Amino acid sequence: MKKRIEILLIMLCLLGLSGCNPNHDEPTPTGYPSGEAQRPQIMYNGVIYFYTADGFDHLLPDGYEQVGEVKEVDNRQEPAEDWCGSRVEVGQKIYVSNDTSTIYVEYETGYAEFAAVSESE
Repeated sequence: MKKRIEILLIMLCLLGLSGCNPNHDEPTPTGYPSGEAQRPQIMYNGVIYFYTADGFDHLLPDGYEQVGEVKEVDNRQEPAEDWCGSRVEVGQKIYVSNDTSTIYVEYETGYAEFAAVSESE
């Protein structure tokens, strides 16, 4: 009986250790792999705009007009050129108004607000 308990404890220890293998591709709380962009973002007119996390189903506010669309997506890093983004899709339409602190991006269910982020943030 004593040997069975010892064998069981050894097996439990080995199973516990096998679960400690660090995996750098594990999802973060956002659901995206660590080391990649964690929020949808787009560069427009030299400014990076981040998704404000308040839904993808807004109506397009008055005064916003389509200025272009997402041309390139790289989820591993922040966009470095206009019309490029992370966590968005190529072809999504971008809308801008005279107030350039926010832009809107078209999704299947509506529009999502993206806010400009200054260098200090």
